[in-house]
Amino acid sequence: MINELNYGSIPPEWPFDVRYGKENRIITDVLVIGAGMAGSMAALMAARRGVRVAVVDKAPIDVSGSGGAGLDHYGGCNSNPDCAVSPEQYMELMKDSPFSVDHRKYISMKGAWDNLMELQRLGLRFRDEDDEFAGAPFRDDKTKIMYAYDYKTKDTIRLRGGANIKKYMRAGLAKEINVSLYERVMITRLLTEGGKSGTRVNGAVGFSEETGEFNVFSAKAVILCTAGVSMQGTGTWTFNSEMFANGFKSDPRNTGDGLAMAWRAGAEMNSEEQFGHALSVSPFGWPWYGIGNADNTWHGCTIVDNNGKEVPWVDGLMSPIDTVEERWLPGKDQAFMGFMRPIPLFDKTLIESGEYELPFWADLSALPEHERRGIWGLMVGNEGRTRIAIYNYYNKAGFNPETDMLQCPVMTPESFTNRRKDWFQGEPNMARAWKADTLRGLAVDWSQQTNVPGLFAAGAEAGQAGATAGAAGAYAGNRAAEFAMEAERIPLDAAQVKAEKTRVYAPVRRVGDRNARIGWKELWMGLNRVMQQDCGEFRTEATLKHGLMWLESIREKEMHLTFARNPHELARVLECENRYIIAEIYLHLGLANIEAERAGVPRSMKLFTKLVDGERYLTFKEDEWWLKPPYAPTYLENYLRYRAKEPKGLEV
Repeated sequence: MINELNYGSIPPEWPFDVRYGKENRIITDVLVIGAGMAGSMAALMAARRGVRVAVVDKAPIDVSGSGGAGLDHYGGCNSNPDCAVSPEQYMELMKDSPFSVDHRKYISMKGAWDNLMELQRLGLRFRDEDDEFAGAPFRDDKTKIMYAYDYKTKDTIRLRGGANIKKYMRAGLAKEINVSLYERVMITRLLTEGGKSGTRVNGAVGFSEETGEFNVFSAKAVILCTAGVSMQGTGTWTFNSEMFANGFKSDPRNTGDGLAMAWRAGAEMNSEEQFGHALSVSPFGWPWYGIGNADNTWHGCTIVDNNGKEVPWVDGLMSPIDTVEERWLPGKDQAFMGFMRPIPLFDKTLIESGEYELPFWADLSALPEHERRGIWGLMVGNEGRTRIAIYNYYNKAGFNPETDMLQCPVMTPESFTNRRKDWFQGEPNMARAWKADTLRGLAVDWSQQTNVPGLFAAGAEAGQAGATAGAAGAYAGNRAAEFAMEAERIPLDAAQVKAEKTRVYAPVRRVGDRNARIGWKELWMGLNRVMQQDCGEFRTEATLKHGLMWLESIREKEMHLTFARNPHELARVLECENRYIIAEIYLHLGLANIEAERAGVPRSMKLFTKLVDGERYLTFKEDEWWLKPPYAPTYLENYLRYRAKEPKGLEV
């Protein structure tokens, strides 16, 4: 069935009363945009400082965010009392590693244990209280804490009950009398003093994805916690709506909204070198952790070929290991395991000769009973991407980890030999290297504040993704509350609010216009074509500038021909408009790299880029600028200095 304008299938009758144009005014002290792991903790900590807090999320808060569907392990918890490597030691050991670390990493690690204790107070019973794993090598029988991956270092903690982690966080927010929750509301723009970019943030506007009502928030401080960009939800280079849930890892709601808003407000971005990567992104991949593998949640699982021949293992430094137990220990010359975990070592000549017969299989039955249950049950049973789609479905289908095996994807011999194998995508190393979003986030200082006064960021938005994003959020929530306590409220700019309201409702007003025939999917795919052409594997100054011109052309024409028949479609159209801003950011960052190289700026300098009134500005800082004046020379000194106003003493 099609309607007379040939929009395609007529959408179902909208279940809510639609009230486009109705305006709600909300006055708060701290506005938190995004209520995932970071945002929820930011709101909790800000509220406990006595300020009014408004929390806004596009989704129901009890399942929102990258960790909203569940969390099976809590990595980066080096601040736990039993960890063999402290946050300070970690920062020193990783100083010269290819995995860049800075004050943002330290903040999330240093507060990780306190954050976990807060989650425990909120109701997360993560310990093995029923002694189900008593005596297991990954369990501390005194504290009943269960560790993952590196049993010697103990920097990652398994979370029993982690499948419900966001439910505990939302319940905690609901108990705070000075917290207001706004769910299924999409924030579309930050408001600024005088309506200008680069000036102090004083609120935000958005609309309800249920009723279409327009919300105007006045705030003294704003915290962005919308998870930056995701490998698939943002989809700057690729889009496949028909297989969206199959091989995708990230939250599909993570469409780059926060970074787009911050860029429009004049916030600085960290530099970008990668411009997308191929790992973890294929729209034709396998369900995550649902096929044979020995990675992440399945770390340590035995891999055998089709005849049962076992694949040998090596440690993180590629030295052979002989026992199953060594798969969960750092190598003899490793201070800690980190990302360099033991792996099964595939010899491609044995695959090519047929000595290894494909396919390979993941054999949980070959593991000790405690390790088998630790993976299938404790880990797979709480990981957000597997609790329902894998654990529940496979169990109902009769999968028995004591007798059954999972088939590994068939890859080329070369792909099997890579240290970092992307088990879930089949042939990641055969794919082009520009398939996914990799922006490194907003530049923030030791208070988690951006260069735009009053605008804070935490979690993946600020390069602090992962389980400990909540610790970064808690820290940022305190800093934003302190800012709000001392700041005056700035009146909203009426013209800025009016202009954004007009932009937001434009696709709705076009319904019925025979010239407005572009849906959100077509708009998205048009963006993909621009980026595949002008910001692909080979980029030049000319192609990057052409990309900006092309995007602007689409904005001036095709973007004015979009339509939205209900609030759901309106949100999807506006998300696509944000994706165009994300694409613009990539292009500007590419041009910034060219300008820096042309000017002879040493690569050791840190590059930050912003756009104000259409003009690109580059800022360069020394390496480790976060430990140089006006900051203190050590991580701990800065951490204590910036937490000095908190009412309770610090445990360090």
